[in-house]
Amino acid sequence: MKKSFIILLCIASPLFNYSQTHSHLNEKCGTEKITEILEKKYPEYKKQRSNVNKQTENWLNKFSHQTKSIITIPVVVHVVWNTNQQNISDAQINSQIDVLNDDYRRTNIDAINTPSLWNSIASDTEIEFCLANTDPNGSVTTGITRTQTSETSFSIQNDGMKSNASGGIDPWPQDDYLNIWVCNLTGGILGYATPPSSFNNPSDGVVVGYRYFGTIGSVQAPYNKGRTTTHEVGHWLNLDHVWGSGNCGNDNVNDTPTQEEANYSCPSFPHNPNSCNTTNSNGDMFMNYMDYTNDACMNMFTNGQKNRMISAINQYRPNLLSHNLCSNTPPTPSWNCVNGNCIDPNNGNGTYTDYNNCIANCDCGSINIPIVEDFQVNLIPNSWTIINDDGDKTWEINELAGYNSSKSIYINNAEYAANGTYDDLILPVVNLSNVNAAYLNFHYAYTLWTNPNLPQNWSDTLIVYISEDCGITWTKIWEKAGTNLTTTNPVYHGFNWIPNGINDWKFESVSLLNYINQDDVVVKFRNVNQYENNLFIDNININTIVTNIDKPMILSEKLLKIVDVLGRETIENTNTPLFYIFDDGTVEKRIILE
Repeated sequence: MKKSFIILLCIASPLFNYSQTHSHLNEKCGTEKITEILEKKYPEYKKQRSNVNKQTENWLNKFSHQTKSIITIPVVVHVVWNTNQQNISDAQINSQIDVLNDDYRRTNIDAINTPSLWNSIASDTEIEFCLANTDPNGSVTTGITRTQTSETSFSIQNDGMKSNASGGIDPWPQDDYLNIWVCNLTGGILGYATPPSSFNNPSDGVVVGYRYFGTIGSVQAPYNKGRTTTHEVGHWLNLDHVWGSGNCGNDNVNDTPTQEEANYSCPSFPHNPNSCNTTNSNGDMFMNYMDYTNDACMNMFTNGQKNRMISAINQYRPNLLSHNLCSNTPPTPSWNCVNGNCIDPNNGNGTYTDYNNCIANCDCGSINIPIVEDFQVNLIPNSWTIINDDGDKTWEINELAGYNSSKSIYINNAEYAANGTYDDLILPVVNLSNVNAAYLNFHYAYTLWTNPNLPQNWSDTLIVYISEDCGITWTKIWEKAGTNLTTTNPVYHGFNWIPNGINDWKFESVSLLNYINQDDVVVKFRNVNQYENNLFIDNININTIVTNIDKPMILSEKLLKIVDVLGRETIENTNTPLFYIFDDGTVEKRIILE
């Protein structure tokens, strides 16, 4: 029987203990928690927050009829990082700014998914966002700071990412900028924000986990469309969760339906009609940005929420109404070689004034293929990398099972109660510029713990990414979850499972044809945990042909050549595995003992 584990809710509610089949709900937001912490730390903050709803109501009664104009909020993004993965790219940051502008101006492409009955109140908030290009000293900036830290993670309890003294970075003036810290955030939450008041809050700003910021790079489904930041900025502008501060609570907005509790995943419309003793047959507005549904299910603010945010800016953040922090002329482009990628430092002082010259001189030490690893060793090879941000279970060599062997690499999801976390297995950097074809080949084995026919389905996920710039940015090239990932029949086993023979394994080959002109290519395998069951991988190789290693072969087939693990043709006696390549593209592995 599997162990239960405890999830700390971000709202002020009791702790709940969930069993294996009900342990997958993650609280997304820590805003109510940070508000509680700050109110205990600063009694004046608590006092001023208690006045906000009345002050907002008074302001709206006086000024809501006035003509609005576009309000542009200058943003500084503080990237606080310990690993290269956490040091997200400028492109990932820019993708998040794009999402904020689309969501707050209602130019998001999924606005068409708003139920028609709410189209009349779905709002263009007339709020926009820009990365500041003027810093507090008046100098040109990208609106991005980067701070390398010895801290492997940060928590909501210490708020340490917001201070130089605790491994983070001090905020820029909070009256003038929206400060957003992006870091490795623990505690099972995706982000949090500090709601406004008349109190000069030294902790003011937004915090978002780096895996949930933007739409590209290191983002992790189902929170990979930038809506965590949209949600948290809503809190920063004085929006509450749509269900209020408790069951059937009050979010202080008149045009959002009364809602019993948070929604998760992506419900069907209408959802939960007539809840909270109402006659609301349309149910919850679960697609509102202030609910807890998946990013892909969110698509709207309401006019009432818009008015509340405009009120917050006018009353508590008035410096945002008039500024010139996004209007400086950027410096002349130049480039530095960073980890095989040409990066503009945005100060005009880069090593290369010509981008093509930078590209020609910039690499990260790639090796030629083939790469072949069957994990018949005790340790992960030094040239392979594991990213294990939470310090819990991760990829490891096991002696439980392999494909036609005694070992493989696996991750113990069956005992890994860490929903939403991921662990990466990163291969060495390879040079594909001198080959005509390339394939990633591997075996994998997986079964579910939970019956997929139950109302709620759970599954760990295996994703393969590729990078063309030494691991700075990544593109997904393969993904499976649920019954698509399972390799067994039946597809679920309610126990800590290991493969039982080759029939429990599947072979996969992924073409890398689109990357054969690149010399700094990196492949990584990502396990996204949902506390389901063990995932095994074996015989990972990158080669110029489809290589189903260890597949039984008919030896009378025409033999083209024999190569060793480095791709050298050989027929000498050796303890090194030899790969017999046949004319149908298949390969048999043998070890010839001296």
